[in-house]
Amino acid sequence: MTYLERIGVFLPESSASVQDLSEALALSRNQVSFLTRYLGLDRIAIAPDLDLADMLTAAGADALRDADRDSVRFLIHAHTMQHVATASKSMLCDVRTALGLRNAVVFSMSHMNCVVGLHALQVARALLQSAQPGDKVLLLTGDKIVSDTQRIIPDTTLLGEAAAAALIGQDATGDRVVGRALTVLGRFYQCLHWPEELRLEYKKIYVENLRNVMQAAIADAGRQPGDIDIILPHNVNRLTWKGISRDLGIPMERVYLDNIPKFGHCYASDPFINLASVRDTGLVKAGDLVLLVSAGLGAAFAATLVQIGERRGR
Repeated sequence: MTYLERIGVFLPESSASVQDLSEALALSRNQVSFLTRYLGLDRIAIAPDLDLADMLTAAGADALRDADRDSVRFLIHAHTMQHVATASKSMLCDVRTALGLRNAVVFSMSHMNCVVGLHALQVARALLQSAQPGDKVLLLTGDKIVSDTQRIIPDTTLLGEAAAAALIGQDATGDRVVGRALTVLGRFYQCLHWPEELRLEYKKIYVENLRNVMQAAIADAGRQPGDIDIILPHNVNRLTWKGISRDLGIPMERVYLDNIPKFGHCYASDPFINLASVRDTGLVKAGDLVLLVSAGLGAAFAATLVQIGERRGR
């Protein structure tokens, strides 16, 4: 069994409103209105004075606050953008040193865009199957925005800067991974550089594929949609979730959208940030089934079903 033993987050103290960002992003008044009134965005997390290593270290330290750091055998950085920071030979090794993970092998994962964090949970599961009892994986997610073009997905969302961490092991008091599903549609590999006909096709198939991967993860656990206590989607926008919840027969009040207006879409960190939030606010209890959901340009769709464990806090 695979368990999320601890969740850590880094959320910057600073943020900017959609209006604040409109000039740099060349947004019209109508576009600002669309992003805020219809998509539900308001504040976007920004960390102008921090580099990516700072963000990852802060999230990792939060997840490791009461852990035996010598038990961490693998440190994974799952990132959306293929170029994650100013060129450095040793960024992730520097993070390992800062966190005191002297026994950890480090590597990074990409090419799955914003589902890479959920996909990395399965990589961690495979690593632990051949590891020693008590060994753990520290998964870090986070991206640093270095240009305005990385701040926006047109007509869809604005992107923020944050990081998250999951300490993964076999402590049964943690949140148990009980179901998983991944769909990759490679014909959309050009992402935002795709031809117009593919862009229109993606808009048509997006909701269906997101709904299908959620159903697949629920079925993988031998459960039904009605068993789900809360859905934690990526923080892209709120527009699609009314239809998806209706199709799955899950009431909208079980879809957690509270962080969309607070932080914007923080790449692959969203599901973990949301899991930390619902734990911090007491919205989940031991035994609850929580569905983490994300989609990535490219195109990939992923869902992971976890059952909340007995540990206190996150």
